[in-house]
Amino acid sequence: MNTQNITEIIIALVVAIIGGTTPYVVKFIKSNKTAQTLVSVLPTLAKDAVIALQKLGVTTYIEGELKKSKAVTYVETALKKLGFKSTDAITIENAVESAYAELTKDGTLAQYTQKTEAEETAETKATQLATAKTALANAQAKVAELESATAK
Repeated sequence: MNTQNITEIIIALVVAIIGGTTPYVVKFIKSNKTAQTLVSVLPTLAKDAVIALQKLGVTTYIEGELKKSKAVTYVETALKKLGFKSTDAITIENAVESAYAELTKDGTLAQYTQKTEAEETAETKATQLATAKTALANAQAKVAELESATAK
């Protein structure tokens, strides 16, 4: 028996197992309203979460893994509000990743230019500089006021 024959046997077994179990899985999903609702709602919630975080990334620098984590949290929260008491985190993560891939592929996410870490740092430094200049001007005014008061 050579390697090709073994490979063909394994493939035949996997196809037979998938073919045999698929009707049962479909029947379970159709009979279980909770699973059916989850399957129909989850992709929409995942897309909404991905788009919301992509929009947030326009004004605030957010790393990719943090975006994914927040998107998963948003979806979990939305599912709980819809009455789902327990949710599978891996299923939600997969739905978020799938939504991200789909939205990236169709160009939806391309319209949201993401803020970079350098831009965020530059804005922070500009804000700190403006604050320091204001504090300096206030201090100079106070010094001038005290000098004029002591000169009298």
